[in-house]
Amino acid sequence: MTRGEAGWKRAVAEHRDAVRRFVATAEGLAPDAWTRPRAPGKWTPAEIAEHLVLSYETALAELSGGPGIRPRATGWRQRLLRWVLLPHILFHRSFPVRAVSPREIRPTGAHGDRGAVLARMRELAARMERELDAARVSGALVTHPYFGGLPAVRALRFLAVHVEHHLRQLSSS
Repeated sequence: MTRGEAGWKRAVAEHRDAVRRFVATAEGLAPDAWTRPRAPGKWTPAEIAEHLVLSYETALAELSGGPGIRPRATGWRQRLLRWVLLPHILFHRSFPVRAVSPREIRPTGAHGDRGAVLARMRELAARMERELDAARVSGALVTHPYFGGLPAVRALRFLAVHVEHHLRQLSSS
């Protein structure tokens, strides 16, 4: 197995584990906790799950040739953030305090059926792995609003950390 293949397999395993733990935690919440904000002004677990679904849908749309997420940083700022902040996030497995979600992937506030939302999340996460595997072979990049184009392995690792970030929020509900 090549080094690149080993890195891909590790990224897939960490992503699958993060999604599995998120879904299990969300399924284990009390029924009233699904639609109750974690704190004043914070998202509900339903909104957190919707945010993750929107994140997958937006990235998958781009991988399918559609519009992706609009960049929030350009040129040298993207490179700086990609070289400095992204490795920090991936190593420490945490996001900066008060990181703001881009508008395209903010939840609408509609509280969908928990089972349907989590099933959709699992479906999209599995599809993302397949699409990123194809992107890995073709060399296609996935646009991140602050880091710019990410290769498949880094994109999947980032998604795993993103899911873990929100899993910690669910765990504190």
